[in-house]
Amino acid sequence: MGSQRAGALSRDTRKDVLAVLLIQACVMLALSAALLLKGYVVAYSAFLGGLIYLVPNLYVALRTLPHRAGSTAGMVLAQLYAGQIWKMALSVAGFAATFIWVKPVSPFSIFGMFILMQLLGMVLLMKSKKRFLKL
Repeated sequence: MGSQRAGALSRDTRKDVLAVLLIQACVMLALSAALLLKGYVVAYSAFLGGLIYLVPNLYVALRTLPHRAGSTAGMVLAQLYAGQIWKMALSVAGFAATFIWVKPVSPFSIFGMFILMQLLGMVLLMKSKKRFLKL
């Protein structure tokens, strides 16, 4: 496969992943707004859980998905590994910061939204052009 075609695939993948993240952000905002009926703490806890998921994933999408001409497979793989490590570190930092600095907080809402975002992301990526993309 030529580098021009690989670049097109990379742009398509990046576009698909960013579209999925946008849909997830909209779902997170809508669900957080709906949870205001259950209470302010539940709503902002769910919002924080969504942010803890979205921010690291957006970072990885913007950092590792652009195709760079002249990149070898090893370089791309190293970028993907580094991106995943940073994604985990940012997620851990997000959870830690939330549980340390945000009081009161609803752990069920935080983890519930985080898990919902993961499941929604998997479903949307699988339906994206009938191929499975993993971020």
